[in-house]
Amino acid sequence: MVNIYYKVVNEKVMRNCIFHIPYKISKNGTGARMVRPRKMIQAFRDIGYDVFVIEGCSEERQIQIRSLEQQIRSGWKFEFMYSESSTMPTILTDPDHLPRHPFMDFSFFKYIQSCGIPIGLFYADIYWKFADYGARLPWWKRSAALLCYQYDLREYDKYLSKFYGPNIRILQYLENDKLSAIYSNLLPGADNLKCPMKCYANRNFEKEPLQILYVGGLGNQYQIAELVKAVASLQECELVLCCRKTEWEKTEPALKANMSSRIHVVHKSGDELEPLYKKADICSLMFEKSEYRNMAIPFKTFEYLAHEKPILATEETAGGELVRRLGIGWSITNSEEAIRTAIEGILSSPSQLTEKQMASRLAKKENLWTTRARQVARDLA
Repeated sequence: MVNIYYKVVNEKVMRNCIFHIPYKISKNGTGARMVRPRKMIQAFRDIGYDVFVIEGCSEERQIQIRSLEQQIRSGWKFEFMYSESSTMPTILTDPDHLPRHPFMDFSFFKYIQSCGIPIGLFYADIYWKFADYGARLPWWKRSAALLCYQYDLREYDKYLSKFYGPNIRILQYLENDKLSAIYSNLLPGADNLKCPMKCYANRNFEKEPLQILYVGGLGNQYQIAELVKAVASLQECELVLCCRKTEWEKTEPALKANMSSRIHVVHKSGDELEPLYKKADICSLMFEKSEYRNMAIPFKTFEYLAHEKPILATEETAGGELVRRLGIGWSITNSEEAIRTAIEGILSSPSQLTEKQMASRLAKKENLWTTRARQVARDLA
């Protein structure tokens, strides 16, 4: 007899879990803070969970929390709750950033813990720990935000069974023994796309230049001047820079002197990226090294991996370490000379592209979104 607390869908027993996030998930949002929760929710469903989602503004979450509590009181069983933090303090995530329900989310965490349901949380960002955080904010707003971030950490300390992050190095900034003891990495995942292998045996790069693609931000933590200079100095490769129009307008003056006719700037997102990926031979994660880059792997890394594209990445960064460890590209110094040398080596020995593409195909199988969901389920359920 099927347990009455589980749903049966298409003759398959569906187990129950809770997904909590303190903001509205846009169905069409393309940034990591929108894409990641959508992918994780679907991944939990794909591995057999019926997911009760709590998301939205504080008023919406309040209604959803009451509904969930009613379900629990009526006998529903949930194996675990998985939450993702905002890049803002939890109590300031409403669109106007006013703390309308400052105790609601963590009172809910306390209730879930009291029901014997383990809680895991992915901590999205620790940029607030760096000196330049809030540089444009009035001092009092910055100070208030920092206090709210600290409040989040104190509450996590009380209620979490598992604390996830993008890199173990974040623990040295958080300085919390409890969270350190229950920490595990939980990287983004890759979609299980079907990608044809490209053939490079007879590629004539003079007639069909090597295609390098960069998708992502510009400025601040995304300084790509060395890549631009390297490509401009070569004849047998082209670079496509895909970024937001507003970011390009701010960055163009700094890059303009090194641009060439082989460097193309486009502003696309979502499904519009597919033709760019299809044409690309290599994708880029070449940035200036920084303390922040030493911990944060760009979200697009796993989109590159999903498309099985070899990656050029800066050594001694989190992204570069991943590329080196998985053997899915080249981890090199972020300088015009080093990038040019790497590209010239690829042009003279294109079999490298086939080797790296095959390594990407194998690595993708071990880094799918469903892999991440199973990790959480093993940890918590």
